[in-house]
Amino acid sequence: MALFPTPLATIHDRDHPHIMKQRMRGVTLATLVSLAATSIVLWHWQSLDVRQIVSQLGLDPRTAVPSVVVALVLMCVLFLGPLITSHLEGGCGWDVLKRVPSSLWNQPIYLRNYVVGPITEELVFRSCVVALWSASNLSMTMCVFVSPVIFGVAHVHRAVSLYVKGDALGRILLSTLLQLLYTTVFGWIAAGLFVRTRSVMGPIVAHIFCNLQGLPDFAKASQYPSYKYFIWLAFVVGLVGFLVLFEPMTRPGVFVPE
Repeated sequence: MALFPTPLATIHDRDHPHIMKQRMRGVTLATLVSLAATSIVLWHWQSLDVRQIVSQLGLDPRTAVPSVVVALVLMCVLFLGPLITSHLEGGCGWDVLKRVPSSLWNQPIYLRNYVVGPITEELVFRSCVVALWSASNLSMTMCVFVSPVIFGVAHVHRAVSLYVKGDALGRILLSTLLQLLYTTVFGWIAAGLFVRTRSVMGPIVAHIFCNLQGLPDFAKASQYPSYKYFIWLAFVVGLVGFLVLFEPMTRPGVFVPE
């Protein structure tokens, strides 16, 4: 997406302000084109009207708020362990919001990670991909569990940037595999939220939440010997609680309109 690198940066300098801004412009345009193309395909294949297309893309405002509420509750449960360790470090989990400056344009890395990235990726990989797969008569199981693999693979390109920077091959491989696993698992959650709540807003909020929290750091439990077992229990309870609550909370008629 960075078509115009500066003399001091190449397209592999993904954290350079100029490159980030160029990529954000490019990915925003690509997302709009994808949404338009998907809408045309849905209209041509299924003879849907505008209201039906908006609903298929998960953009129906009637399901937005319930989807966001469900996503926030489930993410807080899933990240119970990290939220507790964050509290023990002197704050609460929501203190990560302080990382987002008041002027996002002055800090393009925040704009990319917490606004443009989550919104565009969910619109493409959930609104467009899942809607098209569903229109192709693929099962919801395929949409939820296979389409996120594409989402995970889409993040593998960062390995090229690491290689250009001279990182060790073993480190690049480990980092790439870990990122592929993490993004694919998150993709399963986001796709499940999209299909169950019929809105892309929940997946967007969940994506922002996960970007703010980062990958759970299990090693932090050892930093607090007095609370070590409690923290480990919180990690387990959070995971089990998420798995138990996901179906009833996303069940039509409970929080999400039927």
